[in-house]
Amino acid sequence: IPLVDFGRSPRSRDHRAHIIGKMVAASASAASGDSTVEAIQAAVQRVVAQDADDFLVFAVSDANLGSYGITPEVLRRTLMEDPRVSACVVFIAERDAAEMLAKTLPPGKGYACLDLERLPTVLKEVFAHAAVSG
Repeated sequence: IPLVDFGRSPRSRDHRAHIIGKMVAASASAASGDSTVEAIQAAVQRVVAQDADDFLVFAVSDANLGSYGITPEVLRRTLMEDPRVSACVVFIAERDAAEMLAKTLPPGKGYACLDLERLPTVLKEVFAHAAVSG
C-alpha cells in the first residue's frame, strides 16, 4: 500500500495527519494474518531500487509474530538481508512479545514502543542508530 512516494516526504502537519489516516484505513481493511517478513523484503527491494545516500526501512508490528511461525531468527535474517539497508521494526503492542523481540534482535533492529506518545522519541533513536551504523 503506497503511503508516500519516494522522495516526496510529508512536509506539513496536515499532510502527515493525512498519511496516518491512510495507515489507519489500511489497517482496518487488512486481512488477518501476518505479512511482516514479506513487507520488509518488499520495502528493502523497493528502497534500493532508487539512488540514495542512505537506505532506511521501518516496519511497525503488533509483535504477534509467533502466532504465525515468525521467529526472532527469521526476523533478524530478514532485517539484515541487504547490508546496504538499515532496517528495523517498531513493536507497538503485545508487551511481552514486543520486549522479548526488541531484546533478542541485534541492537538497532527492534524497538518496543507500547506508549505511542513515545513514538517520536523512538523514531529519533532509530534515525540516530541508522546514522551511526550506516
